[in-house]
Amino acid sequence: LPRFCLWMAVISCSPMSTPALGERRVNAYTLPLHYVQVIAIVVMAFLVLMNYFTLCVNIPTHPWQWLNIFLSSIVILPLFIVFITLTYIDPAEDEVLAKSRGPRTDFDRHKHTHVITELYCHVCAVQVTEKAKHCSSCNKCVYLFDHHCIWLNTCVGGKNYRMFLFMLSLVVIGSFFLFINSLLQFIGSFQDSSSLLSLRPYYGAYRYAVLMIPSSKAAFQVMVSLIAFVSIVTWGLTIYLLGFHIYLCYYGMSTYDYVVSQRINRTVNQTISQFSQFSLNYQNNSSSKPLKSIFQKRRRSIQIGVDVEHDTMNRSKQSYDQDIFTVEGNHRDSARRLQVCRSSTEEAYVLRGASQIDNGSSQ
Repeated sequence: LPRFCLWMAVISCSPMSTPALGERRVNAYTLPLHYVQVIAIVVMAFLVLMNYFTLCVNIPTHPWQWLNIFLSSIVILPLFIVFITLTYIDPAEDEVLAKSRGPRTDFDRHKHTHVITELYCHVCAVQVTEKAKHCSSCNKCVYLFDHHCIWLNTCVGGKNYRMFLFMLSLVVIGSFFLFINSLLQFIGSFQDSSSLLSLRPYYGAYRYAVLMIPSSKAAFQVMVSLIAFVSIVTWGLTIYLLGFHIYLCYYGMSTYDYVVSQRINRTVNQTISQFSQFSLNYQNNSSSKPLKSIFQKRRRSIQIGVDVEHDTMNRSKQSYDQDIFTVEGNHRDSARRLQVCRSSTEEAYVLRGASQIDNGSSQ
């Protein structure tokens, strides 16, 4: 999936940094607000106000106007309730909730490799569950951590993940409804009064209203086209995000697990590329000098060590010499082992990965 989809979903799946001292965030309304959160609230308020005070008042009073109000309210009212509830819930671990609020603990990586080791958080100073992660943006351990959503300015985890998916579904339905409604009214404004497709405005055949204020036809068309544009952009981004989370649910992954796996895959691909270049150079320079240590590199907390072993394999009663190159990637969240076998007749790459992901930081 494209990277911008991950940016929409997560901001706290990067290596832990030591933030300034401060109290933990309780919910999305704890100050300071994130500017992306403010943008999301403004867009939602704009679409809701334009629906009730522009689109609804510019169609015939009976029965289409009331039908429009009824259909849009079926989506908007539940969305409002779900949004308030979702952003008000504190998704932190129960042990964190039971502990009194206090100043942020300064995490020192010289003392501890990970924020959470053996199910104990060194920042929150509490025991946590297996899938908990410490969010540095909220300064708390989140139960069944999935990601920190910048659009809501709160963490999404086991306590509010289903509600998060429900909210995305409502946004998809509501924004698509607004797009169709505004598109029909935009087309109808160009029709003559005798056309059956014409949506006659409430204030008269040649009078329109924006936010229930009488306006010209041109102003109405500009505003309706703006509503249609904002609605379709919101629909496209939200349905893509919803599809991404459906994909994660299908494979039983969290957003955090997906981000970590993508990092590991990129590391493996880089390692294979380096080995391909190395093997070519090694074949060209077939000298007998010992290979003591080959390209040890540290890149984004990933240590790669290369050992070269010589072995003899028998296959189909034919024996030949084979060089086995073993790469070990020690990622901070997962241990992976890449074995590259190269011979005169074949080349194979074998990736062996541990299925268990250690409890690490989740900034």
